[in-house]
Amino acid sequence: MEARSTDRRTEPRRGIVVRVGLTLAATGIVSAAIDRRALAGAPHDVPVAVGFGLFLALLLIATLRRPTPGATWLALAAMAVVYLLAAGELAASLVGMIAYVLFALGGVLVSAPHLRPLMVGTFALWTPALWLFGPTEALDEVPAILRVASVAVLAFTVVAIADPRRTHPSERLRRAGYGILAIAVVSATIDRGLVVVNVGLDPGQLLALVAAVALPALAYDRMRPARRELLATAIALTAFSFTGVAYILGTPYHVDVVAAVHRAAELFLAGQDPYATFGLPDALARFALDPELATHLLDGSVIHTYSYPALSFLVVAPFVWLGLDDIRWIYLGEVVLIGVIAVRQLRPAWRSIALATLVGNEIVTTQWILAGIDPSWALGVLVAWLVRSHRWASSIFFGLALADRQPAWFVTPFFLLAIAQREGGREAVRRAAIATAVALAVNAPFIVGAPERAVGGMLAPIFAPLVSDGVGLMRYGAAGIFPQPDRLVYTALSVAALVGLLALLWRRPRHLAGAPLVWPFLPLYLAWRSLPNYFAAAPLFALVGDDELADGPLPSPAPAPDAQRTAPRSAS
Repeated sequence: MEARSTDRRTEPRRGIVVRVGLTLAATGIVSAAIDRRALAGAPHDVPVAVGFGLFLALLLIATLRRPTPGATWLALAAMAVVYLLAAGELAASLVGMIAYVLFALGGVLVSAPHLRPLMVGTFALWTPALWLFGPTEALDEVPAILRVASVAVLAFTVVAIADPRRTHPSERLRRAGYGILAIAVVSATIDRGLVVVNVGLDPGQLLALVAAVALPALAYDRMRPARRELLATAIALTAFSFTGVAYILGTPYHVDVVAAVHRAAELFLAGQDPYATFGLPDALARFALDPELATHLLDGSVIHTYSYPALSFLVVAPFVWLGLDDIRWIYLGEVVLIGVIAVRQLRPAWRSIALATLVGNEIVTTQWILAGIDPSWALGVLVAWLVRSHRWASSIFFGLALADRQPAWFVTPFFLLAIAQREGGREAVRRAAIATAVALAVNAPFIVGAPERAVGGMLAPIFAPLVSDGVGLMRYGAAGIFPQPDRLVYTALSVAALVGLLALLWRRPRHLAGAPLVWPFLPLYLAWRSLPNYFAAAPLFALVGDDELADGPLPSPAPAPDAQRTAPRSAS
């Protein structure tokens, strides 16, 4: 029995590799869609919606324990669509990008069948392809040595995956993982040039070069595994942190969300109730932002209330009190903390790839760091999930997530359903009560002070008649591809998808992996407002929520609902 357990840890089952590869490919595809929009200087449009749609479709497939037939080829086709669409707009000729796609196809064909999903993910994550086969002036802005490094890490990773020599599975996965992480680091550094222009090599770019050399070298180093993993994580996150530093130092506030949170913290520190005194136009003026950046209602008026739960400004208030003039520093620290916590609970073979879905994820860098959209809720959900065997700790952290931002609200039914399947319905009710009490305790003082404005503000992103915006289904209607339905139609579609996914999770828990943390975001693609930041945590959550990747005893599958009702607990 012990030998069988060792085999499961040493030789990963094909289903695991497919899920990881699809998640990696999804991360690369959505990052390429975002970079293509930035290179083209275009607002959110249909190609972006296509990229996000394929991104979420691959994540949906990645939550199935049994590999979907043809999943690898579907991922390769999705990558080809996004990259060729980008090249068609950015480049004078498609020849270069077609060659890249054919190169990816060749890499897949020469790889062992069980490793092909990782090969697709590798090529999808290599977003420098948009620069190399896109406009020449954009390529000229990338230092030559960084271009060479990006090609070198791609070549290393392709060879590591496709190497025909007999290699121990753990060795091959480590080499591939470190190469993929190096690709993510270098790609994120190059993509930074879309926003921040630097002359010559800066510290962040130098660190990316260090990562491009050090991570592949570590893949062959014989030092103690724990030390090697720690060093690889430190190198990648340090380089990523300097990318975030460049974003923060190189750009001021430029969206209404971060200005609103910062202003609310200032009002709170001044002894005022932010919900009673906050005005979004005043917050924009406080940070010298264009008044047109304010969120508008369908009638053309501007929303004035503070639109997020109270913990969103309470988290940053101590730092503002200490004199911090840019709260994005806090969010950068939280993103790094999310990466550290997430990889520590995964088996070593998968840590580098999981970290790559954070470091190489352009939703994370452009939304959580550059735009300054609070990721505290994701940190709370992550910790709550990892300590879900402890009733009070898990419930408190989840309650804090609910008290921070609305995306956590969509996770709630899936999270509680996962608890019910493992611990029983009564335990799920207890945890729901504790989490709700925590969220209310944080927000109650402000609700009492200004009930109508507080409740109305918190519910505004969901129920207020805001203008349609985002990267989801609504983008096709906005482009005139089909008639734009009423807001209620989009709401009905997203609610129906939410209910359907919950029903499927209830009936088929043993066939799913990571679904409780990924599925909450899928219906938001169908919503009237499907903003990019809603989906930032999905790739990392897909891997964190997969119990077969966890660093610990392999858990038995969750019992089916019927078995839960008829069998004694000891039987499960």
